[in-house]
Amino acid sequence: MILISATPSPFARKVRIALMEKGVPFTLQNEIPWHADTQTSRYNPLEQLPVLIPDDADPVFESSHIMEWIEWRYPTPPMLPDAPNEALEAKQVQVIAEGVLDATVLLFWEMQRPQPSAEWAQRQLRKVKGGLTELNRRVGTREHVVGDRFGLADIAVIALLGNQDIVIETGMIPLWQAYAPDMAPWHELYPNLARFEALHRDRPSVRATAPVMFALTEKIV
Repeated sequence: MILISATPSPFARKVRIALMEKGVPFTLQNEIPWHADTQTSRYNPLEQLPVLIPDDADPVFESSHIMEWIEWRYPTPPMLPDAPNEALEAKQVQVIAEGVLDATVLLFWEMQRPQPSAEWAQRQLRKVKGGLTELNRRVGTREHVVGDRFGLADIAVIALLGNQDIVIETGMIPLWQAYAPDMAPWHELYPNLARFEALHRDRPSVRATAPVMFALTEKIV
């Protein structure tokens, strides 16, 4: 089984963590999806990563769908709580985390424009702040975001926070502050999330999948 990934991608990181937690062997194939040599379009008509290529099935794409596919094909250990209400809560956490990720990606593209739209940037920054604030509230003092074992909600939050580290490392915070002066590195604003990340950062699947920004050598906008 092959996972086509990108080294900084939080969406691919979710899948990597889940596969490692379940002990499912896979080969990692890293790409830059905007470069001319990408293989992504061969397997995903939407030309997005990640893409999971099973040995015995058609390619699977879109990270949330891949996570469901993995859970169905490899149910042990489960990534969802047993109680239906907790399973739904975990999926809601994933929705919030992915909403923040989507807004962060849109901000990245907007910042590439010669004259970014202030209104658009402010709207996306409200989503980033709103989502992180809600996740900070939900995490509270818990060891796990939902339930009593490591699972989908934890993975979603960890992937999001790793992405926010990339935001810091690539110097995006000062650009964001032009549109939202109260923006700051996430660990300064959200102490519950900072505690949660510190609690899990040495977990083998988390440590092994830490995001790394790639070098862009071709035009992407």
